[in-house]
This record gives sequence, C-alpha cells and structure tokens, in this order.
Amino acid sequence: MTHHNSPEDGRGIASKPPDTKQRCTIWLKTDGTIAAVTDLFLETTGYTREEFVGHDALELLSRSDTTDSLNDEQDDALAEAIQRLLDADTIAVETVDAELPTGGGDTESFIVDLISRPPDEEFRGSVGVHPAEGEQDIRDRELWVKTRAMDDADIALCLSDPNRPDNPLIYVNRGFEETTGYTAGEVVGQNCRFLQGEDTDPETVDQLREAIRRGDPASVELKNYRKDGTPFWNQVEVVPIRDEDDNVVHFLGSQRDITERKQREQQLREQREQLLALDQINRVIRSINSALVSMSTREEVEEIVCDRLSDSPSYAAAWIGEVNSARGTITPRASAGIDASALESEVDEIGADEQFPSPAMRATRTQEVEVISDIESEPESNWRSWALENGYNSAAAIPIGFQEFQYDVLTIYSERDHAFSGQERDAVTQLREIVGHAINAIERKEALLDNIVVELEFVMRDPDSPLFAATNDGDCTVTYERTIPLADDKAIQFIRVHGMGWEDVQTALTDDPSVDHARVVSEQEDGCLVEIRSPETPITSKLATYGGQVVDAVVEDGEFRVVVEVPHEIDIREIATAVQRAYPDAELVAQRSTTRSVQTLKQFQSALASRLTDKQQAALEAAFAAGYFTWPRESTGEEIAEGLGIAPATFHEHLRNGLSQLLGASLEGADRSD
Repeated sequence: MTHHNSPEDGRGIASKPPDTKQRCTIWLKTDGTIAAVTDLFLETTGYTREEFVGHDALELLSRSDTTDSLNDEQDDALAEAIQRLLDADTIAVETVDAELPTGGGDTESFIVDLISRPPDEEFRGSVGVHPAEGEQDIRDRELWVKTRAMDDADIALCLSDPNRPDNPLIYVNRGFEETTGYTAGEVVGQNCRFLQGEDTDPETVDQLREAIRRGDPASVELKNYRKDGTPFWNQVEVVPIRDEDDNVVHFLGSQRDITERKQREQQLREQREQLLALDQINRVIRSINSALVSMSTREEVEEIVCDRLSDSPSYAAAWIGEVNSARGTITPRASAGIDASALESEVDEIGADEQFPSPAMRATRTQEVEVISDIESEPESNWRSWALENGYNSAAAIPIGFQEFQYDVLTIYSERDHAFSGQERDAVTQLREIVGHAINAIERKEALLDNIVVELEFVMRDPDSPLFAATNDGDCTVTYERTIPLADDKAIQFIRVHGMGWEDVQTALTDDPSVDHARVVSEQEDGCLVEIRSPETPITSKLATYGGQVVDAVVEDGEFRVVVEVPHEIDIREIATAVQRAYPDAELVAQRSTTRSVQTLKQFQSALASRLTDKQQAALEAAFAAGYFTWPRESTGEEIAEGLGIAPATFHEHLRNGLSQLLGASLEGADRSD
C-alpha cells in the first residue's frame, strides 16, 4: 500500500495551478477574492464564471436569503471557516456543512472542504464543494482529505504496520522524501531502521523499540543518515493508532530535521565549557604565579605547574619533559594526573611515528604552541591510539623557554571535546613565558652562587662592522665593559676603545648599522670610553639571559671574543645552538671547567672597607643614618656636612667617590675612583 489513497494525489494542491475542469473547487487569492472556479463547480451550482471570479468569497458563499435559524448558523460557520483559511499560517484542513445559494435562486446542502496553502504561495487556498453523501462516501472523502493533508504536511510523516513482519512502512509523505532523500517506492515495505548509521546511539534506538513493543507513544532524538550518507539529527515522534477494540493497527511517525538546533546547542555548550575553562585556567595561572615566588629550584617549579593544572576540573593530566634537540628525545621531569606507566608509554610513542608525531614533539620542533582540539579526528598514529585509550579528547603542548633558549615542553590533556581554543589557548600560551622566566631566574641565581662553572668562549667575526675592521692592524682594541638591557630587546653598552680617538670612533660607529646612538663618556690619552645603543639584543646581553655571566668581551684583530661562565649542569649544546640561532656567525671555540670564588658577606664588607677612605666611609654612613637617601630626604647635604664639620662641597665629593666605590664593588669589582 502506498500513499495514493484517493482518486488523485492531494499533493497537487500545494504545487500545481488550479484545475478549472476536473474538481468542484474554488481557488482563493490571499486577499480573499476568488481566483478561479472549476467547470464542475459551475455545473453543480448553476453560476457563470463571471459571477464568481474576482468577487469576495465571504460575500458570495455565506449569503443567504432565508430566515431559517439553522441556515443562519451554517452560514456563520462557513464564514468563520473561510476566515480561518485566510488567516492560517500553514497547511490546514477543515470541513463544514453549509447551505449554499445556487444560480437559480435556491439553496442546496453541500459539504465544504477548506484547505489552506502556505502563506507565501500565490493562491491562499481552495474550497471544495460536494453534494450530500452516504456514509461510505463520507468515509472515503474523510480518508482522502486526511491523506491529502498528510501528503502536503511540512514535516516528514510515515505509517508503519506492526501486524506485519518487521513492522514495515506502508506510507511516507513528500516531507519524508525531502528530509531523507529516499522515495516512497524505495522505502515502503521496509523497516525504518535503514535511516540508522555508524553514530546512531543504540541506547536511544532501544528506547524507541521498547516503546513500540509496548504500544506506547515515544519521542527521541537520533542521529540518522540520508540516502547520500550525510548525517542529520532527527526528532522522531511515534504515536500508536488503535482500532475500535483498542488494538494497535498502525504507528504514525514524524521526523523533523533538528540538526541546526543541535549544532547551536553544541556551540552553546562548548562556549560555556570554554568560559568555565578560561576562568579556571586564569585561576591556575594566578595560583602558579603566586607559588613561583617561593620556588627555589627548577624541579619545584615544574612540579607545582603540573599539580595546579591537574587539580583543575578542566584538565585531566599534565606533564613536563626536558628536550634534547640533538637526540630528538623528551625526558619526563614532572607529571600529575597520569600514572608512571602511562607516561612511559607516551614517551615511547613520542619519536616512534615521524609522519604523525605527538603534540609535544611538534611543539619542540616548531617552537609554537600545538593544540589538538579533537584527538579522535587526528590521522591514525601510535600517539592518537594511546591518547584515546587513556580517555583524552584534547591536548595542548607548550614549549617552555626564555627568549631563544628552550628548557622544557609542557603537555596538558583534557577529557573535553574542542578544548584549548580561542581565549583558552591564549591563556595556556602564557605559561610558556611565565614558567620559562621562572626557570631562567632560578638558573641565573644558581649560576651566581655556584663556584663550579663552565667557561665558554665564543668568537664572532663581522666584516661589515667598521669598528671591528679598525682593530685589524693590531694597534686598536675594543673592550665591552658593561651591557645594560633595555625594553624591546634593545641595550646600551659601555665600550672602552684603546688606540683610537673619539673622532675616529664616532666616524666608525656612524657607518655601523648595529648602532643607532653613540656618545663619548670620557676621553683619555690613548682612547675613550663610549656609550652606544644597539637596536638589537647584543650577544653579551643575550648570554646573561641564559644564566651566563660575561667575564670578558674584547674585539681584537678583527675578532670579537666573548667569554661567559655558565652553571656546570647546563646543556652546553643547547646554549651553543641558541646562541648560533640568534647570531649565525658566532662560533663556540672553547669550553673548560673552572672554579669561581664566592665572596661571603663579611668578605665583601672587608673588601669594600679596603677600597674606601675613612672620609668616604664616614660620609656614606652619616648620609645613610641621617636619612639622606630616603624620599623626601630627612636631612640635607648641608646639614650632614655641618655635623661632620666639613664644607658641603667636600661632603658631596666624599659621598660621590664613596658611592662609586660601593657600586663598583657590587656590580663588577672594578675600581672606578678615577
């Protein structure tokens, strides 16, 4: 049995122009005027086409010259039904009994079927007129009207017969065909399970099947598949149809494509999760920042970062690994939320797949944050299988470093889908600088306190530098005495030039693209002290950021030699690679272990006392005790000089020389009394 349950397919009313010959029908425009009438209507009522077409339907069909109260009620009912047809905003069907005037001036009893069309159609609806019928005729007409209404419904409808084997479909409407892509001829006689596919939830299917088995209505949302294989979310409503004995004879099913709604709901869920995760990661970052203040070792920093991340509800696990670029390996240093065996398994997979490496290895190679928001959609790989087996759906890998120097890589796992996107990604990216800066500060501090160091010697040759070229004859040398970093990776440097006067130095620096500012600080008989500013980070400043302490930096015979002390446990290959990445012409020419003497406080105070004269020390101590260095000052220089019994000018001279000795001993141990 198909959907052809009437003498003609009712779908035609919504898709074809009026048939003015076959049906006993009036067609209405949206303003309620009559657009067309069929020949059969004119024959049945005795009117001419000119008497109806273009006239108001309410006026013509509801008029009556009789005073019969029953006719008046029917007249009112017909008028109200016509008005509802004109006001309807979707397909609707209504049947009324009415006494209609005929062309001969009499009235006759008719059954009137009113069917509205969608409001954007050219014709608003139709009024079908039928003479009085017998009971069978009425049943046939009612079935025809219902089938017609189902055919033209704007949702997908189907009927199944549970009394046949496998509950097959016996009818589908046009909406079903449009929604699923299947024609009635392809699906009638089959069970509706052909719409199911790979991602259809079996539990929901069982829920629907159980309701049908019990003969109960059901409403579920299923992921179904169209004929072309594209998935869509389907809101399925199933209602049992019972006979006079309350037996289920059919099931009426409706399907509505709710894919857009489900996508909006998914987007809203993800946005809520991202906002929650963003709030949580910001809390984590604040707590890490607070904790780092009291951290004294690199191990403590790495452990607190992993612990705080795994304690967050947004993340399942975190681990930090030390990178060995030369070997292409990552060695775990700290972890939380992941057991040792699982972590060992991941580390084994890190370098096992060159085509599809893990996010940690990707971040190590690209030096960029690597995010995988949907691990399941990743290409098949050893790491993907490992991550899914451990219940992870998203991952982020953040290279931890300071400037060009890389320390670790931090990997964070989440059980959420589509994590680490948008602002959440920006937030976790902050960990790169926060953790890298903390580790760098600790290593620099350790480098200053450690008396066992490695001395590295780098050589740079810059044939384009006029100042370098000036040292080729052996009579000129340039010593870099101090480098002071500025904002935006710039720096000022104080260089002492021997064997060249300021005018020649100024000329050389004017032609040097690596210098954008120069001034003479002082001139001596055989040279000068010059302040220069570089638009780029000089190597002396860069080495200090790696935990190194520059002990010598001299340009001689066209070569710039820099000697730096670094902690003995540092990876020399890593620092050499970082320096050469920033300065391609730099060459590591020597490395050697040495012992650096570490001054105690008493030793420093004793050394300082030996540098200061009694008058300089008296001036410093009096100024400090009298609050001269506070703001606002508690004492003036004149007041302190009066107390010391010396002239103000003499006090300021002793104070200035004493401060120079104090700063010299603190900053470089050099005597700057001159």
